Amino acid sequence: MFVGDGSHPLDRQFRVGKFFGIPLDLHIVLLIYAAFEVLASILTMNFVRLLSPVILFGSVYLHELGHALSSAHFGARPRRIVLHLFGGVAEVPGGLSTKQQMWVIAWGPIVSGILAVIGIVFGIVFALIPIVGALFWWMGFINLILFIFNVLPIFPLDGGQFVRQWVTLRSGAREAIRKTLPWSMTILIVLGMLGLIFTWIGPLAFIIALFLLFINYQEVKRHQHLFNGPKGFWGHLLPGKSGGGFGRLSDRFFVWSNRSKAEELMRRTDEIGIHALKPHERQLLEKYLDAKFRLRGDA
Repeated sequence: MFVGDGSHPLDRQFRVGKFFGIPLDLHIVLLIYAAFEVLASILTMNFVRLLSPVILFGSVYLHELGHALSSAHFGARPRRIVLHLFGGVAEVPGGLSTKQQMWVIAWGPIVSGILAVIGIVFGIVFALIPIVGALFWWMGFINLILFIFNVLPIFPLDGGQFVRQWVTLRSGAREAIRKTLPWSMTILIVLGMLGLIFTWIGPLAFIIALFLLFINYQEVKRHQHLFNGPKGFWGHLLPGKSGGGFGRLSDRFFVWSNRSKAEELMRRTDEIGIHALKPHERQLLEKYLDAKFRLRGDA
C-alpha cells in the first residue's frame, strides 16, 4: 500500500525467501532500522530491545499473512508480501467477489486479535520471569494496537476497506465511495485534533492522521466526479436527498428560523408583486422556498 516501485535508492526491496508459497520482501529502510536496533541492543546489553523489532515486524508479517492466505484460499494467490518501516502490504490480485474481499480484509485484524490475546495471556503466565513476560506483553500490546488501528473505518486501513465493501454489497461501488470517504476524513480530522489537544496521544497521532488525510484527499480527487452534485462532498455523511443529513438539518433550521419573515414577504408579493421586494428580501424568499421544496422532496 505504501511501497514504491524501487526506482529510488531508498525505495529498494530485497527478497528474503518464500513462506507458504508467498514471497517475502523487506524494504531497505526496514533493514537499516533493524541493523541500528541490533547494534544499539549489543552496545547496551539489552536483550529485550534486540527481540522487540523481531516481535514488531513478525506481528505485522503475520497480519499480512492473514490477508495473503485467505486470498490464496479463494484462488487469488498474492504476488508477494512487503514489510517496510511503517507496516506492510500483501499484494493481492483482483478477481475476487465482494464477499471474498471482505473475508480477505477481515483476516488481517483477526490474526492480530488472536496474537494480542495470546501475548496478554502468556504475559500473565510468565509474569515471574521478567524477560519472557516482558516480551509476551510487548507482543500483546503491539498486536492490540494493530487490531484497534486496523478496525477503524478509515481508508485505506482494513476497517475502511471492509466498510466500503460492505456498503458496496448494499448500494453499489459508486455509492460506497460517496458514503465512506467523508466519514473516513471526518474521523481522521477528529483524531488529528485529539493528537494536538491531548499530550498522552502525542504528536504521532497527528502525523499519522495528516498522512492518511493526504491519502484520502488523493482518493477524493480520483473520484471527484462522484461528488459533483447538490450534496457535494460532506453532504454524503448522512442519507437524504436535500444534501445529506447535515443539509436536511440546515434546511429545517433555516425554514424554522425564517418562517414568519418569509410568510410576510409572500403576503407582500401577492399584494404588490415580487419585483417590488428589495434584493435581499427576494434572496431570502427564494432560499426559503428552495429549502421547503427540498424538504418536501425528502418526505
